Amino acid sequence: MPPEIMVENLTKRYGGLVALDNLSFQVDHGETLGIIGPNGAGKTTLFDLITGFQRATSGRVLLNGRDISGRSPHRIVQSGMSRTFQIARPFKDLTVLESVLVGLIQGKGRRKGDRARAGLAKEATELLQLVNLTHSSLSLTRNLSQGELKKLELARALSTYPDVLLADEVFSGLSAQETNELSDAIVRVKASRNLTLLMVEHKVSKVVQLANRMLVLDYGKLLSQGTPQEILRDQKVLEAYLGKG
Repeated sequence: MPPEIMVENLTKRYGGLVALDNLSFQVDHGETLGIIGPNGAGKTTLFDLITGFQRATSGRVLLNGRDISGRSPHRIVQSGMSRTFQIARPFKDLTVLESVLVGLIQGKGRRKGDRARAGLAKEATELLQLVNLTHSSLSLTRNLSQGELKKLELARALSTYPDVLLADEVFSGLSAQETNELSDAIVRVKASRNLTLLMVEHKVSKVVQLANRMLVLDYGKLLSQGTPQEILRDQKVLEAYLGKG
């Protein structure tokens, strides 16, 4: 069985600026990979290339052995991959429940018949339960707190029933309590869906808690990879974050 994701020699240039430089790594089925690095390391650019929001200058991305490089985002979603975004952009005039239904209708909603459609509301409610957001299911998304918006982002990404989920800075801007609640939701999601999860995150303590392997980027290059314990002891990683000496 091939790795779930294979990134091969991925490079992205913006004129003279190299955002990603010949990056290669793989992610196995069911693995949680944490991706960390200083600001400007290329983390979000990597997610944009994997999910089709940008095109690589060179290199390729394989999903279950199939080359998905250059595909549009909606085709990549249909292939079994979804993502969240650093800044939530909800449908402000929809309720929380309706926002999750949009993804379900596009995915499992392809089933024919009223009976199938009637079951979508139940599935949407189950997703909201998974992220602990049922109490806000009838609220307009414009009225949600930052923590609730992050939970909604997660539920929306799950609504397409992905095999692979890319979570981009899901804890950004959250209080300690909101961070812990969302972390618990991610644990529940992993347990119930058997997802392969890639996390870009600045809160290293949460990555250490959730990931079984970590990858460190610095100036677009792979600086280090290994278990969380190995990464925390890596002198190159400490210098990238804290400086030499």
